[in-house]
Amino acid sequence: MKKAFWLLVTLFLSASFASAQATRQKWTAGWDFFNEPLNHKKSWISWTVIPEKSKLALTFTLVGATPNKLYQVSATIFCTTFPATWGQFPSIYVGTCPFLSRQGVTRTYTEVPLGVVMTDIHGNGTFRVVVGPIATGTYELEFGAIDGAGCGEIGGSGRCWKDFQAPGPFGTAITINIP
Repeated sequence: MKKAFWLLVTLFLSASFASAQATRQKWTAGWDFFNEPLNHKKSWISWTVIPEKSKLALTFTLVGATPNKLYQVSATIFCTTFPATWGQFPSIYVGTCPFLSRQGVTRTYTEVPLGVVMTDIHGNGTFRVVVGPIATGTYELEFGAIDGAGCGEIGGSGRCWKDFQAPGPFGTAITINIP
């Protein structure tokens, strides 16, 4: 009887989460380093807004990337000003957002590191995170995977090359509304 109860609870929760429609973005070559291997047909990032909690569920998936490697994943948020945090994650730039020029486009932005995808011996890896609660608003952003981990942090990776972006090219943002 207990097993049947837990099975029903699991199915109900799975159906509830599945009912929220996820948006799936394909990765494109990054704005700094265009030669990093990746199966662009099988790699993606998906995101779902959880409106009742003001949260954003994200899944970063890499297939056919460099084996046994760390990729720092982040949100690049286009802004003029930005607070110290986005959900539970600190933004790299607080206050006025600096200018960045890549792929022939100049935008003001901040970067919010969200975690790390570690690939296996085949170059495959996934990272899931729920960000929030996030302040109510409309966010114009793109997602990225940076070469190494700890980019911009003390003791982190020395190279901060954006290997993959979604969408792309740089400045081709998606809009996410947090109620």
